[in-house]
Amino acid sequence: MKKTDVYIWCCGMLLFSFVLQSCSREEAMPENQNHQFPAEQKTKNKQANEYFSKPEPVTFSLSERFQNEALVAEPCETTDFGIVLSGYFESIMNDPVFDFDLLNYYLELNRKYVTFYMGDNYYGENGEYNQLAAKRIRELEKFWNIDRDIYLNGQHTSLLNDREILADMIESFDRTVRNRTEAYQKADLLLELNETSSNFPENPYFAFDGFTRSSGLLVIGDGLLQSIIETGIDGDLAFTAILSHEWWHQAQFEYAESWDFSDQLAGPAEFSRYSELEADYAAAYYLTHKRGATFNWKRIEEYFKLSFNVGDCLTESMDHHGTPTQRLLAAQLGYELADTAHKKGAILEPSQVHYAFLEDYYDIIK
Repeated sequence: MKKTDVYIWCCGMLLFSFVLQSCSREEAMPENQNHQFPAEQKTKNKQANEYFSKPEPVTFSLSERFQNEALVAEPCETTDFGIVLSGYFESIMNDPVFDFDLLNYYLELNRKYVTFYMGDNYYGENGEYNQLAAKRIRELEKFWNIDRDIYLNGQHTSLLNDREILADMIESFDRTVRNRTEAYQKADLLLELNETSSNFPENPYFAFDGFTRSSGLLVIGDGLLQSIIETGIDGDLAFTAILSHEWWHQAQFEYAESWDFSDQLAGPAEFSRYSELEADYAAAYYLTHKRGATFNWKRIEEYFKLSFNVGDCLTESMDHHGTPTQRLLAAQLGYELADTAHKKGAILEPSQVHYAFLEDYYDIIK
């Protein structure tokens, strides 16, 4: 597979994992499609296929959209983030145990587990963002004053190497398993497979989620944070940016009826782009504000770099989040809204920020 093809594929995969069912909608995902492998690949994966069977329904589907360049309406700007993702995915594809269905199975288990988990949490591979998470959550609760119970779950690759947790996942979400004994049997086979691989499940891609649900759930995966850090972005800044972006989606849920703008949008792809660009815009407003995260100019510039990096050019996809240039501009205009406010101490209401974004939206996407 050529490097450019891997990049396009990774962008598609990113859209499914970075919010990406999408973070502002809760829709059923397409059914998994069967994939044809070359004869040598089938032989290579024979052992892997003996260890697992797919849960139903499969959320992560490597459908033709990941290889279909017709979804890309314009050449995509190359970003450091895209290069990092290409490296992750190439490493997975070159692993001796690589198998599409095993990849989907692990992604599905870890996403469902973090979606339904209720209990103690830690953020970052070793809990390095725990104190920052507590601080930012307190700030965001006061700043936006959204009448919702919002909570944050961390997602970790290590959970797929923990026998008890892996058995919990399998027993809860794999419909082919009937009881705890069978869950342990399958978990043990997967753990045996893990020992032969340097990617399953250690590759950051297996904890790459960042999304929100109308229940109040927010999710930030260790792999998503690591990928952003590898582009040169500070880890604390990356965590704060993701959290503030996802938090705004809770405002979109809260005000869904009064903010309804969908009748003025062309379709699902534009609705997704609109929702995500507004979250970039509102996050920048919070990050800049004197009563928000109070980022100085150097850190705001880093946020601009992050925003550009996570853009995509799958403009015909229903999970499109905005091109790199559009995401950068949304962040810049959100910064300007906070920076040029006449009363520096005053915090605009969510609806005021929303309508300010509407005034800027068509300039952002033109």
